[in-house]
Amino acid sequence: MVEPNGHDSILSVRGVSKFFGGVRANNDVSIEVPRGKIFAIIGPNGAGKTSLLNMISGFYVPDAGEITFNSKKISGLKPSEIARQGIARTFQNIALFRGMSVLQNMMLGRHVLMKTSVLSSFVYWGAAQREEVAHREKVEELIDFLRLNDLRKAPTGELAYGLQKRVELGR
Repeated sequence: MVEPNGHDSILSVRGVSKFFGGVRANNDVSIEVPRGKIFAIIGPNGAGKTSLLNMISGFYVPDAGEITFNSKKISGLKPSEIARQGIARTFQNIALFRGMSVLQNMMLGRHVLMKTSVLSSFVYWGAAQREEVAHREKVEELIDFLRLNDLRKAPTGELAYGLQKRVELGR
C-alpha cells in the first residue's frame, strides 16, 4: 500500500471499529504504518489500544473496516494465520518456558512457520533437517538483533524481567 505522501506502508488499518455490547472500544480507526519505521500507539487507559492490537493480531475480529499487512487482507483471519505472515504480539504477563534456554524458547516460536510434518521431524533428515537449520539461522539473527548473544544458553527463568520480554518478543 502506498500512502498519499508516497511512502510504502507495511500495515494499513482503515475505518476499523470494535464494539462490546454498548461499549465502543474503537470507532473508525485508521492508521498507516510505514515500512521500515518504528511506530507507536499511545494513549490513556481505556483508549482502545489493546483492542486495536487484538484486532491486528487476530484475537478480535473488527465489526467494521479492514486491516491489511503487506497489501494482503488479514482482518478476520485466525491468529495463527496472521502469525504465519509475521505479526505477533506479546502480553503483559510473560509466557516463556522458564527451564528452557533463550535459544530453545525462540525456536519454539518458529513452530507456526514449520512446513514439515511431525513424522518427518522425528526422522530428522532431508526436508526436516534443512527446515530446522533455516529456522535456527533466523533465530540466531533475532538473538543478535535483540542483543541476547551472551544469553543464548541461559535458562529464561534466571533472566531479569526486561531480558525475558526481549526473549518473548523474539519468539
